[in-house]
Amino acid sequence: MKRIYQSSILTVLFAMIFFGCDNAEYSTKSNSVYIADAASSSKSTTVFIETTGADINIIVRLAKKMERDTEVTLKLNPALLAEYNEQNSTEYELLSSYKLPENAKVTIPAGDISAGYRIHIDNFDTQGKNYAFPIELGDVVTGNVDMSVTQSKFIYLLAKPLIVSVPVMTGTQGKITTLPEEKWGIGVAQWSLECWVRMSAFSKNNQAIFNLGSSDHEIYIRFGDANGPYNYLQVKTLGGQVETARDFVPNTWYHLAFVYDGTTFTIYRNGEPDVKFDPPSPKNGEVRMDLVEMISSGSYFPDKCGMSQVRLWKVARTPNQIKNNLFFAISPDNPDLIAYWPMDEGTGLSFTDITGNGHTATATSASVITEWEPNVRFDK
Repeated sequence: MKRIYQSSILTVLFAMIFFGCDNAEYSTKSNSVYIADAASSSKSTTVFIETTGADINIIVRLAKKMERDTEVTLKLNPALLAEYNEQNSTEYELLSSYKLPENAKVTIPAGDISAGYRIHIDNFDTQGKNYAFPIELGDVVTGNVDMSVTQSKFIYLLAKPLIVSVPVMTGTQGKITTLPEEKWGIGVAQWSLECWVRMSAFSKNNQAIFNLGSSDHEIYIRFGDANGPYNYLQVKTLGGQVETARDFVPNTWYHLAFVYDGTTFTIYRNGEPDVKFDPPSPKNGEVRMDLVEMISSGSYFPDKCGMSQVRLWKVARTPNQIKNNLFFAISPDNPDLIAYWPMDEGTGLSFTDITGNGHTATATSASVITEWEPNVRFDK
């Protein structure tokens, strides 16, 4: 009995030592430091740049309070941004005019659970480019705490929403034509067309907002065919046609994207796929772009149409690319652009193609543009 008792004591002592060490180790590893925004399922958040600029507030948190200060450094991680762009079909860049200080760090005082680091961004001209801050926790300078592996990185996307003047147009006295006047002769295996559009009413059929392509590769986009009500989009292309539901609302802005990927034609509404179909294959495997006309059906276009941010591409834009650029300008230097008409001049009868490809758009009559509407913001 005595031997059994001694053995039991040794077993208990061994267990106390073993589990005591394990608990001590666990108490250290049970705490961690992380970026609060990264605790959500999202890898990014959007920070809007207003006229006074914007503040990025980076909150660094502990899983539980510490009895001493915890100091953690911050750093920019360009590789994180490159990975994000690859995964999301975006084109964000680092803002070269801002650098984190070399000693950038966050100090969480003893007894507190979190502390913040504020970055102020002055208002600036984006020139159509998109910028972001890919932030990562660097080193734990003081404090016996681990850094979270999955929640130590986060991207703050800088967004300068479009606030523009838009032309309000009607087609009864003319249309919008684009240069050059001769056939463009641009052959594309895929194409996309994006724009913001608002109709005052749908009082008549065949109100064509776009006529593009060529005689044998027609792309005709209009509100309403012969059968009313006419509050739907119809697209004729490559000998086939498709139309949306009859649910467009007057005096409402819609972002529209028309995408042909070489097989399927899709209409996107406000960033989401609406309808699609597979038209006949184009001759010689390419769609030829010879012209672009807007508000082009003459006396059949009595209602007023607001239009902005018209972008013509020689590629099929992806769903992510469409959705991520709904409310923002894009870089006119993108080599996949055929033409880009912001249509934000605020005065006059011409719209500049800011790609530099020379496809200036002009109203054929002064009565086509009935007015310019200032300070339109599509994300509100």
